[in-house]
Amino acid sequence: MSYDVCVIGLGRIGLPLALSFADAGLSVLGVDNDTERLAILRERRMPFKEPGTDELIARVELDLSSHAVDAAKADAIVLTLGTPALPHVEIDMGAIRAVLDDLLPVLRRDHLLVLRSTVAPGTTEFVAGYLEKQRGFTVGEDLFVAHVPERIAADKFLEEIGTLPCIVGGVGEHSAERAARLFEPLGAPIVQTTPVQAELAKIWANILR
Repeated sequence: MSYDVCVIGLGRIGLPLALSFADAGLSVLGVDNDTERLAILRERRMPFKEPGTDELIARVELDLSSHAVDAAKADAIVLTLGTPALPHVEIDMGAIRAVLDDLLPVLRRDHLLVLRSTVAPGTTEFVAGYLEKQRGFTVGEDLFVAHVPERIAADKFLEEIGTLPCIVGGVGEHSAERAARLFEPLGAPIVQTTPVQAELAKIWANILR
């Protein structure tokens, strides 16, 4: 089976996003390595509280997997993985790096890869360069990479996902276009920026909170 989008990481950012994509009519695969969480989701129960999502998970269709490589079945792959801060303010990219290495053998032309986590400025362009070097893709032409930062307040996801401007920072013009098309069905206005501006917007939102 093929999917419109795969969301990797079904935590407080990824799970409501996956449910919102499904509610907007997209076919969605959710991937997480937490088997207990997947068991809860297969029972159509939420593993945490987020207003409105209990009704949503009971109603929409969301396929699930514990294997990152299954993300290749989707046209778009959204990474919503944890990036904790290290002691000297660096961001721990371990989870993202591990998933990228899992995905490398299965990425294909026309895939869209979206980073949604907090990352250091320059990370999106680094990821694009890494994929070009390892697989020979030309990002922006035959593979698309963008940063679309998550800035929604706690307990406000379903309220803000369709109203808070969605910032899209794509590597190359066509990456931005592809990412914008993915998020347009959610209803929020799209604001296109550079990848670094998108990364800084996410960091600044975190600081303000």
